[in-house]
Amino acid sequence: MILLPVLIFLSGFFMTVAIRHLDQSVSSYYDFVALVMVVGGTFTLGVVLLPWEYRKDIVTAVKFLFRPEKRQYKDAMREVLHVLQTGRVNASMGNKFLYQRILQDGSELVQLGFPRERLEEVLSERVFHSVKRWKKIASSVKNLAKYPPAFGLMGTVFGLVNIMKSLAGAADAGKLGVEMSVALVATMYGLLMANFIVNPIGELISKKAEEEEEYAQVAMEAILMLKDETPLLESVELLNSLVPEEQRQGFASLTAGSDAA
Repeated sequence: MILLPVLIFLSGFFMTVAIRHLDQSVSSYYDFVALVMVVGGTFTLGVVLLPWEYRKDIVTAVKFLFRPEKRQYKDAMREVLHVLQTGRVNASMGNKFLYQRILQDGSELVQLGFPRERLEEVLSERVFHSVKRWKKIASSVKNLAKYPPAFGLMGTVFGLVNIMKSLAGAADAGKLGVEMSVALVATMYGLLMANFIVNPIGELISKKAEEEEEYAQVAMEAILMLKDETPLLESVELLNSLVPEEQRQGFASLTAGSDAA
């Protein structure tokens, strides 16, 4: 998945190319007051509106935006295969991903003798509430995107007020043109903040929620197969049916990798 800094860099690069094509200076689009209004206002509302009861997940989401964890479906399937083979999780498996926690919790519940129906109910609830938290964070960030344009418009209004005062003082046309351009920069900042930063952040977090849910569903199905004592080969093929074709793994390659480990 693309890094947020890369996304911002590419957006800035193409904007710079467009400005250069217009034979203008990038510095002419800078205004400190407008920047402070848009960035400061958006940050303040973010502090108020984001669901801080999920602050741990918000911190994780911020880390993910700048340094996404590399994960391959094949690696996840090997962890799943170990659980199906032994009934226990690999001792070296972490718990930073939802599917790993589902494997750990599920294998423990199987060992405790939970009925299949209750097992499925418990794991489904854990997947649902975990993904719900991620989706709520993503939704809150996306909702935040509607405010930067409003702050930008406020900056523009302040600039227009200043222009009106200049008109009262009989300012020349050249000066008024400069002040008008500075006033419009605030609106530009608001649009940039909403569409190039805040909205993309929400979309990236939403995609992470979908990915977490996809892997967790595979893990949950694996636990249910473990409970049903489904044959290993059949289990792998059934799990492969839950993912896109390009991600499917052959039984031989998984067992070879598991034996090598």
